[in-house]
Amino acid sequence: MMSSMLWALTIVMTVFLNTQAEASQGPGSTRMNARLGVVVEGPFDMTCTFLGRSKKVVIVYRRLSKEIWEPKLSCNDGAGSQIDRHVPVDGRDPGLMITGWYDDGQGWKQCNLKGWRNDPKGKSLSCQTPGGGTMTVTCTKGRCAKP
Repeated sequence: MMSSMLWALTIVMTVFLNTQAEASQGPGSTRMNARLGVVVEGPFDMTCTFLGRSKKVVIVYRRLSKEIWEPKLSCNDGAGSQIDRHVPVDGRDPGLMITGWYDDGQGWKQCNLKGWRNDPKGKSLSCQTPGGGTMTVTCTKGRCAKP
């Protein structure tokens, strides 16, 4: 009985700490440039793929007003080189935007995501960091990519 409770506590703490660690990574209060992001439609499933050494994160923002966007969810290379996410949409999400970020050692910079490409698993966006790393976001299910 006691070992079951310890096991359950260990699992809960692991999930809680991993969620906190993931949420703390990324640009924080760095101002997002909407011109470097890509407006998308939800709901959708996406796969984030990261290559290279610099810290990288993909953030999906939701529109609060004409000029204000807030982070909705993210995936980052601290959680692995390939991460799957489901992006739900509710009535409060009139618009979504995908952005890519990397840390060049002197702070977080926003990546310029390139136009949609056909990928064997769906439509994808990608960008390359100055240090040669890459991040790719593939929409695997849903209407993420506007044709």
